[in-house]
Amino acid sequence: MNAHDADAVGQELAKRGHFPVKIQEMGGAGRNKVKDEKNVPFSQRFEKVTAKDLVLFTRQMSTLFNAGLPILGILSALTEQMESPKLRRVLAQVQLDIQGGLAVSEAMSKHPDVFSQLYLSMIAAGEAGGVMDELLSRLADLLEKDEENRIKVKAAMSYPKMVVGAMSIAMVILMLKVVPIFVGMFEKAHIDLPLATQIMIGANKAFQDYWHITGAVIFGLYMLHKKWISTTSGRYKWDMFRLKFPLIGPILLRSAMSKFARVFGTLQKGGVPILEILNVAAQVMGNVVLTRVVVDVRESVQEGLGMAVPLKRSGLVPPLVVQMVAAGEESGSLDNMLIKVANYYDGEVDQAVKNLSSKIEPILLVFMGGMVLFLALAIFVPMWDMSKMAG
Repeated sequence: MNAHDADAVGQELAKRGHFPVKIQEMGGAGRNKVKDEKNVPFSQRFEKVTAKDLVLFTRQMSTLFNAGLPILGILSALTEQMESPKLRRVLAQVQLDIQGGLAVSEAMSKHPDVFSQLYLSMIAAGEAGGVMDELLSRLADLLEKDEENRIKVKAAMSYPKMVVGAMSIAMVILMLKVVPIFVGMFEKAHIDLPLATQIMIGANKAFQDYWHITGAVIFGLYMLHKKWISTTSGRYKWDMFRLKFPLIGPILLRSAMSKFARVFGTLQKGGVPILEILNVAAQVMGNVVLTRVVVDVRESVQEGLGMAVPLKRSGLVPPLVVQMVAAGEESGSLDNMLIKVANYYDGEVDQAVKNLSSKIEPILLVFMGGMVLFLALAIFVPMWDMSKMAG
């Protein structure tokens, strides 16, 4: 049995109706060798528990709780059938910690890379209120919605990334295979070259002769960007830029509003105190700018001023959310109001993602047309001059 000391072991065994004659602390060699993250092979340390695995585990756990099974029996059964090796190891360690006298939420809190603060808050609320099965079902719904929105936003970004990637590959091929042929021709012709051709020749030389310097500059800029966004000020400015960026920013904001509203409404329905809810919401926003807004809301609530005023003062939260929060505070049904807000913004994210392709296509076509026009001017105008000279 895992416990802090011999007295804790004796108290736990007494609760179970056993009276030990002797309790002896085991050394490292005698402990139950459950693999934790420090003992697993190096190749397994980078394994992750996917959102799908966690949702499935939560659903099954809710069903077994509803059937009246004890927590250790539930975890034992789920550990055996879990496909994720890392989740199996984590659940085995959670079982040992629970046997040692820890609560479920406390045992899970030792694995923050698997169980988020939101997850732990829901589990703790279920333990305190004795409604673990109901809260686990709500938690599974919440995780599913969060994953759906994440996939939608990722899908929204995939189309422009694919087009820009294809254009970049095409430009590299042109610079390596096509442009050098024309550059040699133009340099031998000794004619006055237009500006577009001079730019193309300069870019080709930089690409061919100074590729290592160009690559070093690009890599250096990337590392500077990473270092910049690792600072408090840089991260705030970068996240604000993302929220203000055309087309993509509104999708990120709507997705964040849906997440905030659903987390708040679900936790409040589960009986979690409002200040703890706001702590959890601040941690799961995924955007420093919006996290600061939630922190301001928490401070306002702590002072007894309510939520609607700081949300409106931020200038980022849509009026619909502010109005629904104000109405919920006045009527005492804030949880229901925010669940409605979450459902509304889920639909908004769906629609925005569907419209994104139609809005981005003209921009990408103009960009591609500009590149083609530039290459045409850079190549065909000098060739036309050469043909006139030959005539």
